[in-house]
Amino acid sequence: RENQTFSSGTKIQMKISIKEYKKIKNDGELKKSKKTLTRYFNLYRRLAGFTLVKETGAREGKCIACSKILALECFSDGSILNGRDFHASHYFDKDKYPNIEYYEDNVWLSCNRCNSHLGLHGNKPDYQPNLLKKIGQERFDKLILAKNTKKQLNILDIDRMIFEYRDKAKQ
Repeated sequence: RENQTFSSGTKIQMKISIKEYKKIKNDGELKKSKKTLTRYFNLYRRLAGFTLVKETGAREGKCIACSKILALECFSDGSILNGRDFHASHYFDKDKYPNIEYYEDNVWLSCNRCNSHLGLHGNKPDYQPNLLKKIGQERFDKLILAKNTKKQLNILDIDRMIFEYRDKAKQ
């Protein structure tokens, strides 16, 4: 049984199957599921940064740090041709703050240069002011609070999130 707490403060016990229980206790399954979640989450966050340009029909986005215009190029089947040109950039490092690795306001579209080639932590001096413009002070403050809040995802949370972000990325 697993305890579930709702925003109202009500706690209930959920029955889970033996198969789910074994999955919860399997570290190999947890690592595999986290890798899948990371792939879908990062794909969604990269694609969410692109908008359709009505005049040309192209999809364009801006790097959160340097504001470079990024163009999304796809094959005829819809798969991404130039995916290595842009990244899902974490404002707060995912290794240092794993509890917000999948927090949407912490992850934004960026160019390869800003995310990978400007030191270990990307282009932080330009990232913060652009992030504040994009999400506002209130959401930025929530991000700061979230980074200091301990949160451990279990396999069931991760599986739910995989389906959620896989579906979001398809849209």
